[in-house]
Amino acid sequence: AMSNLHLTTYLDVDRPQLEQFSVTVQASLTVDSSNAVACAASARLWECLLEEHRLPYLLLRVADMRMTLGSKVTALSLYEELQTMLNDPNLAHWIAQSRSSILAEAQRQLLSYKNNPSLGFSWSQRWRSTIENDHTFPYCKLQRAQIVVIRDQWQNDRGSQEDFLNLHCLETNVIEGTLEFDSPATAKLVKVGFFSETEPVDPIGGAALNEIFTFLKSDPPNLTVEAVCRLHATLMQTSRILYTDMGSGRRLSYVNVGITRQVSCVNVTATLREYGMKIQFCPSDEVEAELATFCKRFNDLVQQPDVDPFASAAWISHVFITIHPFEASFSSVFITLH
Repeated sequence: AMSNLHLTTYLDVDRPQLEQFSVTVQASLTVDSSNAVACAASARLWECLLEEHRLPYLLLRVADMRMTLGSKVTALSLYEELQTMLNDPNLAHWIAQSRSSILAEAQRQLLSYKNNPSLGFSWSQRWRSTIENDHTFPYCKLQRAQIVVIRDQWQNDRGSQEDFLNLHCLETNVIEGTLEFDSPATAKLVKVGFFSETEPVDPIGGAALNEIFTFLKSDPPNLTVEAVCRLHATLMQTSRILYTDMGSGRRLSYVNVGITRQVSCVNVTATLREYGMKIQFCPSDEVEAELATFCKRFNDLVQQPDVDPFASAAWISHVFITIHPFEASFSSVFITLH
């Protein structure tokens, strides 16, 4: 019976027998389908378990979830992995049919994204290849005396450093369109920060920061596409399935993490309504080539000893944002890269 599923190795025979339904496996796995927040939490748990345990049950659950939430290309890859374990002829036939229609639709959307004028991208905001157009580093060479002054100010004036990082975090979220505070709130957050003043915080305790600190300690630094994807996966662990307000109403949403838009075949836009502007980013089929070139140039840039660090940060932000390598929340990645 479902209620009796357990590992006898870990059974405490000395305790009283408990018959309550709430302690059974069935109760633990049951989620009220009308509770969207609980459904999102359950789906995030499935995703985390699947990363470590490629089991048929989890493959099917996550594939179905991705398919219903619109991530059809990555759902298809899980169905194909499941089929290698089941060797089911009906599933094989369905996968073959689905693959053809899903990939054809992805190609149609890509061509439309690149060429359809009715999408209304602002002329000044159409995609320009960073490989072709942004190969020149910022020309802001510093004299030795200026380098010493900047280094001393950055290392010794902790208040200014913290204020700058807080402002940088706020501004990059504004650029992405995630959120924007009014001027008084922004000024207060720049000075106070984002952590509770009553609770101690270990600033290097997070896995994402540990990852970037390890990268910075490497000599010479070697940023790769794989490293950027790992960083994105770490930062987005709790955000890939959410119950959010999508403008037309609240619904469950899915975001692929740790893989580029080229893998998931997703194109993205940004609309700045107050300026009447619609932005086109890198088409999905060019993302990995652009990101690989960015990583190579990033490694070259951070090794130059006499470049203004703020000019370097501006170049990094500009190029990374323009590529927009992930479906969502790229700001958290380039905040960390700075």
